Amino acid sequence: MLVKKTVSLALRVGLVGACLVYAFWGVNFRELGGAFARFDATALVVSTLFSFLGWGAMALRMHFLSGYTCGNWVGLKAFVLSMAVNNVVPAKLGELAKAFYLRKECGYSLSQSISMVFWERFFDLNAILAMGLVVAFHFKLKMAFFPLAVGVGSIWACLFFVRKWPEKAEKIIALVPVARLREFIYEVKLQLVHGVTLRYLIGLGFYTALVWALYAIPTFMVISWVAGLQLTMGQILAVFILSALGMAMPSSPGSVGVFEAAVIFGLGLFKVDKELALAIGLVIHMMQYIPTTVTGLMVLAKSGLSLRNLRRSGEGLDA
Repeated sequence: MLVKKTVSLALRVGLVGACLVYAFWGVNFRELGGAFARFDATALVVSTLFSFLGWGAMALRMHFLSGYTCGNWVGLKAFVLSMAVNNVVPAKLGELAKAFYLRKECGYSLSQSISMVFWERFFDLNAILAMGLVVAFHFKLKMAFFPLAVGVGSIWACLFFVRKWPEKAEKIIALVPVARLREFIYEVKLQLVHGVTLRYLIGLGFYTALVWALYAIPTFMVISWVAGLQLTMGQILAVFILSALGMAMPSSPGSVGVFEAAVIFGLGLFKVDKELALAIGLVIHMMQYIPTTVTGLMVLAKSGLSLRNLRRSGEGLDA
């Protein structure tokens, strides 16, 4: 267990360090300041306010995942809480914080809460893969998203097996040695057999598409309006997908450094100067980081949960 945690930490530190070096090495800070000065302040304010619509979409999706029992307000608070925890603590602990918060506020079992978060994150992976494949084929980078396609396809195959042969799946699940993990898999199995219908998947797909559309639009607004770059929709979409991958990777709290490196790399593909690309990355990141962190920590303070207990719970689940 200790060796696994040490290796995981070393990999994250190495990734973040490499990304920070890539993002800031050779940057002319005078030109970086000039890039910020040229940004349209009005456009920046409007883009930031528009990004809040994405919060509402996240709340709607969580309300749907709960079977319309948690309420949009609780769904909204669960979202900002998870984002805040991810922004201040490494290893994506915010997903566990969301599950604990839903259990506390709505009386769900932990397995039920975690299964809701699982469906949310799994469909997010499908959304990234779908957009990524479009961009990969357009820019002839067909192998770029191959690992993600294999991972998502494997999960779908497992879910199909559980749905098609529930009795065989139950025998396999019974062999899982960790009780809490076994309970979670049983919960997912019950949902697959009794609750996951074609209508459910279509509904979740619709909410996920809405979430990602509202998540992507501020990036388009910053690049084309705030910074005034003349890039095509496909080019901006490529930058957005790379930044989303950077945000999704377990690395530093809030993916600091990794996100900026992903934006710089994406814009660099289209010959954007590094200083301007870094300024754009920092602006987009702070639009996402500051509001969710401030509001999420307020929710955390009132929730009765604590970062220390969440860490301990996360370690317990890992064990």
